[in-house]
Amino acid sequence: MINSPAEVLKNTEQMALNKYQGSQIKLAVLGILGGAFISLGGLFSFYLAYGSLGITEGSPGFFRLIQGLSFPIGLVLISLVGGELFTGNTAVLFTGAHKGFISWRYVFANWLMTWLTNFVGAVLVCFFLAHLTGLLHIEPWQSGIASIASSKVSQPWHVIFLKGIGANWLVCLAIWLGMSSNEMFGRLVGLWLPVMVFVTLGFEHSIANMFYIPMGIMSGADVTVWEMVWNNLIPATLGNIVGGAILVGMVYSYAYGSKK
Repeated sequence: MINSPAEVLKNTEQMALNKYQGSQIKLAVLGILGGAFISLGGLFSFYLAYGSLGITEGSPGFFRLIQGLSFPIGLVLISLVGGELFTGNTAVLFTGAHKGFISWRYVFANWLMTWLTNFVGAVLVCFFLAHLTGLLHIEPWQSGIASIASSKVSQPWHVIFLKGIGANWLVCLAIWLGMSSNEMFGRLVGLWLPVMVFVTLGFEHSIANMFYIPMGIMSGADVTVWEMVWNNLIPATLGNIVGGAILVGMVYSYAYGSKK
């Protein structure tokens, strides 16, 4: 069974209301899980792609596609098992605030809480499951993750911002597309395809970068915490808000909903 865009919007508004009525402790726990799941997806994607350099040499598009195909498991876990993701909430909560179900004050408080707890969950996976296990401290993974971290803090601010728009536009479209189906296979396909596109294109997802950059630092990248935050996480986060709240939440609220 397929849900129409108007039905998806109605379900999203209800989802926003449910978040608003939930406890802050539950939000924090699910936020940590959300960051951990995205970090697991990033770890799997990176490990598989850099472990396949022998067959992708000379084919950068195929290398990126391997990353794209393997990364979406994080969003699948959040959507089907349970978790809170800052980037997804940029769109979901806009629909509830637009309809008047929740206050804008709550929206911004939720975004801050999920951003911080996603960071905690991502770094926990980095430290305990990748760093302490030595999983990425051998070649080609160690130099690869260090190179990624350095690259992510070396691009101009406006480039990261624009790539952040593209990343979360596609992530939130994946959430919308997943909700258009009531069957497991349809939801998986809907969640998978847009995320695969954003990763393959190399767009900037703030929560994913909470794995890539700290892991690069732990692996020897010459990157400071300030460079990570100012050169990447802040512009990526602002771009993610535009891509999710404006291009998905606002657009579909006005296209298929009604004002308060």
